[in-house]
Amino acid sequence: MHIRNVIQLFSTVLLLILLLITNIAVYFLFKNLTIQNEMERSSHHTTEIAKNIQMGINESDRTALLRAYLPENGLIRVINAQNEPIVSVVKQTVLSNHEAAFYKSQSTKVLEVNGEPYVASYFPIIWNNGEVATLEVMESLAATENNMNVLKIVLIVASLLILIPSYLGGIALSKIILKPINTMIDTMEEIQRKGVFKRIRSKHRPKDELYKMANTFNSMIEILERNFEKQQQFVSDASHELKTPLTIIESYANMLKRWGMKRPDLVEESIDAIYSEAGRMREMTEQMLLLAKNEEDLNMAFTTFNLFDLCVETGKTFENVYQRKVHVHCGERLVYVQADEQKIKQILYILLDNARKYSSEAIDIHVGRTNGNAYFSVEDKGIGIPKENLHAVFDRFFRVDKSRTRTSGGTGLGLAIAKKIIDAHHGNIQIESEEKKGTKVTVILPNRVQNDEVEK
Repeated sequence: MHIRNVIQLFSTVLLLILLLITNIAVYFLFKNLTIQNEMERSSHHTTEIAKNIQMGINESDRTALLRAYLPENGLIRVINAQNEPIVSVVKQTVLSNHEAAFYKSQSTKVLEVNGEPYVASYFPIIWNNGEVATLEVMESLAATENNMNVLKIVLIVASLLILIPSYLGGIALSKIILKPINTMIDTMEEIQRKGVFKRIRSKHRPKDELYKMANTFNSMIEILERNFEKQQQFVSDASHELKTPLTIIESYANMLKRWGMKRPDLVEESIDAIYSEAGRMREMTEQMLLLAKNEEDLNMAFTTFNLFDLCVETGKTFENVYQRKVHVHCGERLVYVQADEQKIKQILYILLDNARKYSSEAIDIHVGRTNGNAYFSVEDKGIGIPKENLHAVFDRFFRVDKSRTRTSGGTGLGLAIAKKIIDAHHGNIQIESEEKKGTKVTVILPNRVQNDEVEK
């Protein structure tokens, strides 16, 4: 069963049940109140008759007086202690056959005679010979019964007049509720059919649960689209960048196949080239896989450490490996940060490696605090970056010097990886560069820990 039918059926049935309960309660409450009023009125009427016929008048006058008080379609009787009528005044003979009953106290009740409702009131009186008798007054409730039948018809008609608009309202409500769901289904089917990412329009909708559902769907589509773009980017990058090393490996393999047995010098050259390109392929693949990950997939391990010590240690290691002088400058030697130490060290290596490739002089590292946040910067005196290219330095495979080979110029993925790591730290990375004078890359990390807290 469709949700629309479920909503319509549920709302209509629920309203029908509520109407039935309400109508039944109204009907019986009104009926009880009406009958109670009739019983009270009959009791007062009987009391009044009893007072008037006990005022010292003879029996014939009493009978005439009883006829004057006789209700329409009713009966008035005087019954002795032997349950026998002494006097009976009646318009309908059918009531005369009703069994007479003597009551010692005043009472009122509802009874049926030949299927018709009557209210009967009984009042004890003193009759002519001094004996105690009962005055019985019976009055038809046919008018009350007719009124209750009219009320029943009115309640049924009113229920129908309520149910029909409510059913139509349920149809309209189900359409309103299901419209964004149907839109979502149509959007999903279009995405499946055409292979494109499409969003639900929710700008002019009220900000209710359906609006939130549409926004959640759009957010999910955005995540899927980003992941799809990353996958496409990875495939494109891999096919583009791995083409050159694979071509080199294939060329040297063909050379070995042709002349390897005849030229030993070619064997050593080919093995070195194949080994070098294989290493580059592995490094490039790892870097592209890192860039293809989401921030939450980077497995960040936040610890508190001294940024100055990390820069000094990394600078010394870099000096020993590349025989390049690295100077670390810091106004204060305690610059504590809360970050992923290994990821920050990776950024340092990326920046130092770029400085080494594009300069020949010593490299400077500056460490400190700015506006309460920790920072470090790597500065070189190299070729610099043209102003028109500064906006592209974080793009994948961007190289400042196009004339450099892949071997000397790197993969062009370093700064893109550095920015991804810094974004995962919610930090900032800035570049200042002037052509033929040098480049300075500054990394700012958000303040998550105070130095005095660490010292304590």
